[in-house]
Amino acid sequence: MFADLTQIDDFNIGKVKTLNQGIFPVSYSPTFYQECMDNDLCQTIIQHGEAVAIVCLKPEIVGCAKVMYVRSLGVSPLLRESGIGSRLLHFVEMKTREYKLDKIMLHVQVSNQIAIDFYQRRGFVLVETVKNYYRRCLPADAHLMIRRLQ
Repeated sequence: MFADLTQIDDFNIGKVKTLNQGIFPVSYSPTFYQECMDNDLCQTIIQHGEAVAIVCLKPEIVGCAKVMYVRSLGVSPLLRESGIGSRLLHFVEMKTREYKLDKIMLHVQVSNQIAIDFYQRRGFVLVETVKNYYRRCLPADAHLMIRRLQ
């Protein structure tokens, strides 16, 4: 069994940074990490003293609609296929409903077929491909994926 989701704070932010550097092809800015701190929309799972998963959300206005944007969702490679990703998505759904929103939106790198499949199996639809979404990684394109809650 895995530890519970816990808020990101001064005590675990370094572990979260290490996790992100190991699992994501992009570098998150100091502003991103500052916005994660003591924010009920950003959570991590700490296991054996290490961060093994992260989820970070932000309500945003896209066009005329308010959506819950998934800024970051990731699981340590050794723990994938263990149900942690599904737990993170459950958190996303719970917070989306709590904020009275009905749409979840995210970007995923076009080459990350494992993540694309994961999201599609859970009801996300590929809406468009955004050219040059990422600045410092290849491929630079990202798929915009959306899931409407019932």
